[in-house]
Amino acid sequence: MSTSKTKTRLTVTDCTDRREWNDFVESNDGPPFGLWGWREASRNYGHDTHWLAARDGGDIVGALPLVEIRSRLFGSKLVSPPYGERGSVILADDAPESTTTHLVRQAKRIADDAGVDFVSLRGTTVDHAQFEGFEHENRFVTFDVPVGVSHDEMWDGLKESRQRQIDQARENDLEYVVGESLDELREYYELYLQSVRGHGSPPHSFEFFKRVWETFADHGTLHLGLVRHDGRAINGIVNLGCGSTVSQWGVITDYEYRDLQGGSFLLWKSMEHAHENGYQSYELGRTREGTGVYMFKKSFGGKKTQYDDFHYFPNGPVELPHPDKSAYKPIKEAWKRLPIPVTKLIGPTLRKDISL
Repeated sequence: MSTSKTKTRLTVTDCTDRREWNDFVESNDGPPFGLWGWREASRNYGHDTHWLAARDGGDIVGALPLVEIRSRLFGSKLVSPPYGERGSVILADDAPESTTTHLVRQAKRIADDAGVDFVSLRGTTVDHAQFEGFEHENRFVTFDVPVGVSHDEMWDGLKESRQRQIDQARENDLEYVVGESLDELREYYELYLQSVRGHGSPPHSFEFFKRVWETFADHGTLHLGLVRHDGRAINGIVNLGCGSTVSQWGVITDYEYRDLQGGSFLLWKSMEHAHENGYQSYELGRTREGTGVYMFKKSFGGKKTQYDDFHYFPNGPVELPHPDKSAYKPIKEAWKRLPIPVTKLIGPTLRKDISL
């Protein structure tokens, strides 16, 4: 197929077929944050979405999910994905060479027409050269842990110090439970409210988690894990599977009990669950290099992978959201002192407009 012929045949439109979209994303090992369920969860917050599908003839050969967020406090943006680890362009193995170009050009048109402050395509793994007009930045890394190997190989891949902490968690009689009901999701959410307040961050609404639960759990691609001590949840995690990979999302902790090593136990049991369910890779979520969280994740033996972010500024450069910005520190400290019922009430109104 010639380049000129490819260009004339490719079309980009908003996909309206949930099954067709999900089949494409799953068969091409796309991120779970690009699945239709993430579109529905984002729409539940009132955001507009653009699930762009590039077609060669009638078949989807490339996809770019975008969520449009408008806020008086935090500005306006097109993001792929909001609230998740990575998104951006997803390509079929046989996609024409210009597929990415067609998709990002359409994203720029939407941004120009909507007058947003910026477009953020996060965690892409495709050819950089086709992101014409976008600025490239490396802000986060992740670790990909192979879980398609034997159980012994997974264990041997951990640092000895991490192995000892997992053994210590067992000695502390911690219990790992797979959540299978909305009651267990509520149990997770109550701990989540406490955990994110400890970071000085506003929480998502329970309805957001419920929508994610409803759209992912029915397909067996959501795994809710809880670590309990004396019947009380002290650690929790939501993992989302897509294709051959499980992506970590929503890790929470009751820091009062951190010496019991529930965090190490939680992550190990999550990896075991991915292994037992036939996945090949467990992705540990985005983190900033050199932080304490980075060192924790590194000890699980995965391969470090750089996330490539691309940004487009329709009206000239603007400052991108940065959770560690010094100006936010007083606000975070004040938020930590708020009662949980208050953060639960007002937090989601803020969180829905924060794309990180």
